[in-house]
Amino acid sequence: MNLRAIGVVRSQIRESKAMPPFGAPASVEVFPEFRDGLHRLEKHSHIWVFAWLDQADRGLLQVTPRGVSDAGPQGLHGVFAVRSPARPNPIGLTAAEILRVRDGTIDVDLLDFLDGTEVIDLKPYFCSRDIIFSASNAQIGQPSSREAMRDSLLRQALRFHGERCPDLALAARIIEHFRAETLGLNEPEEWRITAPISRGCLIDALIGITRATPGRGGIQFADEDTVRIRHQKTVFVYRLAASRPTDYDRVLAAPDADIFQFEIAP
Repeated sequence: MNLRAIGVVRSQIRESKAMPPFGAPASVEVFPEFRDGLHRLEKHSHIWVFAWLDQADRGLLQVTPRGVSDAGPQGLHGVFAVRSPARPNPIGLTAAEILRVRDGTIDVDLLDFLDGTEVIDLKPYFCSRDIIFSASNAQIGQPSSREAMRDSLLRQALRFHGERCPDLALAARIIEHFRAETLGLNEPEEWRITAPISRGCLIDALIGITRATPGRGGIQFADEDTVRIRHQKTVFVYRLAASRPTDYDRVLAAPDADIFQFEIAP
C-alpha cells in the first residue's frame, strides 16, 4: 500500500491535551498538485476528512475510552469499537462543515486534528448515503461535565435542525436537566417523550438529540405547552414558561425557573 498526503491541517491547536472534545476551527491546505481535485467542491456543505495520525500508538488493540472511569479490565474497549487514535493503521476520520474554499485551502468549522497533521483524502458527505438516522450506540463513558454534555446536545440538535433558534436551546436545556438531575449525566436505554405539537423547532431539536421518532413510538405530540419524559414508571414534566427568553443565547444563560417549571407527575 502506498499512501500520499494530499494536504495538511492548519489549526491553532498543536498539542493533543489542548484539543477541545469536538475539535477546533481549522483549514485543510491542499497541496498544489492535487488542487484540481477540488473542482466543484462547492456543491457540498460538508466533507469527510481522512488524516494520518502519525503520533498514535499502532500497537494497542484495547484502550480505555475518554469518559470511562474504570481503568481496569471492565473499562477496556477494542480499538475498532471506539474512535481512539490508537489503532493498527492510525487513520483519523472527521466530518466537517465547509465554510469557505479559497486558493486550494478549505476552511471548516471543526476538526479534531492537530496543526500539521497530514491529510490523506477528502470525500463529500452525501445526505443520500451517509445519514443513518435509525443508527444507535450504547453510551461509552460519561461527559466530563454538565457543560460538556450541554455542548454535545446543542451540536446534535443543530446537526439535525440546521439553525440556532430559541427552541433548539430550550430542547438542549430540558434534556440536559433531565440527564443531569435524574440519570447522573447518563442516557436512558430508550426515550419516551411527549412534545407540544405547535413547536416544530423544539420537536426537531428533541428528535436530533434523542433519535426518538413518532414511527417507532419514541416521541408523541400533545396540545399543551409542556414536554413530558417517561423513564421507567415515572413521568418528568417540563412546563414551558410563558414569559421565557426568546433569544438563543439568553435561553442558554437563563436560570431553569425562567424557562420551565419542573415537576414529577403524581
